[in-house]
Amino acid sequence: MEPEQKAQPVAKKSYQKPWFWAVTVVASVIAVIIVIALIAVVWYQQSLRPVDTSSKQTIRFEIKKGEGNGQIASNLEKAHVIKSAAAMVLYLRFAEKPASLQAGTYVISPRYSVQKIVSHLETGKTDLYNITILPGRTLSEIRSDLQKYGYSADEVNAAFEAKYDSPLLADKPADASLEGYIYPETFEMSASGDLKSLFSRSFDALYVKLQKDGMIDKFKARNLNIHQAMTLASIIQKEASDPADQPQIAQVFYTRLNGGMKLESDVTFHYGAKKLGVAPRVDLKSPYNTRLVAGLPPTPISNMNYSALQAVADPASGDYVYFIAGDDGKIYYGRTLEEHQANIKNHCQKLCGNAF
Repeated sequence: MEPEQKAQPVAKKSYQKPWFWAVTVVASVIAVIIVIALIAVVWYQQSLRPVDTSSKQTIRFEIKKGEGNGQIASNLEKAHVIKSAAAMVLYLRFAEKPASLQAGTYVISPRYSVQKIVSHLETGKTDLYNITILPGRTLSEIRSDLQKYGYSADEVNAAFEAKYDSPLLADKPADASLEGYIYPETFEMSASGDLKSLFSRSFDALYVKLQKDGMIDKFKARNLNIHQAMTLASIIQKEASDPADQPQIAQVFYTRLNGGMKLESDVTFHYGAKKLGVAPRVDLKSPYNTRLVAGLPPTPISNMNYSALQAVADPASGDYVYFIAGDDGKIYYGRTLEEHQANIKNHCQKLCGNAF
C-alpha cells in the first residue's frame, strides 16, 4: 500500500488593484503630454530664430493692404526669410505686445529673427536698399538676379518689355531686346520703386558717361553707332573680363573686321546656342555664330563693364590677328595662323581641347 501523499498547496493568483492601473495610465498620459509640450516649445523657439545668421542677402518684401497675419507669414516662409509661418502666427497671437503689421514695402534678410522681422514690419516705412547689376550678365541671368532681390518674374518681365525714351537706345533695332543695355552698377533703390525706374537710371547713367568722356564720337570715328559699339564691347567682355586684356582684344577684332575676316569668337555661338536652347556647336546655324557669319552679331550678348566700351573706343596698337585664353589664364596673341596654332599647342591643351 502506497504511503499517503500530502496535498500540494494551490498557488494564489496575484491581482493588481484597479486604482493601480488608473494611476499608471494617467501617469503615462501626463508623461507623453510633457514630452510633446517640450518638443513643441523647442520647435517654437527654434522656428523664431533666423534662417541663416551668416546670410548677406536682403530681399524686397511687400505687404499689400488687406493681407492678414497668416498670409503675410506664409509669404515670408515662401521667401525663405522665416522658418515657419505657423510659428510666426503663434508669436503674433501670443506676444506680450500685440503686433500690427503695416502695409508697405520693406527690405528684410534671412539673418533676422522673427521678432526682428515683426518689429520692422510694424513701422510701415519704405526702406532704401542697394541693387547690384553685375557685368557680363545676360538678360536671363539678370532676371534671376533680380528675383533674388524679391521681384517677381512678372515684374522683371514687365520692365524688360517696357518702352523707354533714352538716347542710349536710339540705335537699338525696334525688335531687339534690352540685352546688353542694363549697365552694371550698384543702384540705391526705394523698396517700393519699380524696375522700370531702375533701368531708366541705368540707361541715363551710361549715356551721360559716354557723352562726357567723348566715347560716342570715338565710336563714330570707327564707323560704329552706340548699338554696334555695345555689341562689340559685349563680346570683348565675355572673352576677357580683365580690363588690362580688353584693349588688345579689341585691336584683334578691329583687324579682323577691317580685313574682311570673320570675328570667329566662340562666345558668340555659345550665346546663340543658349537662345535656341541647344548644345553649342562650331557649325551652329545662328546669326550670333561669328564663326560662320561675317561682321557683328545683331545684338550684344551680355552687358559689359565700362572698360570694355573704353577698349572699343581706344583699342591697343598692334597687328595681331588671333588670340587664345591659355590654361594658365593668360591671353596669347598671334599674327599668323602658324603662331596661333603654336600658342594652342603650348598654352591651351585643356581649355582649347574641351571647348566644344
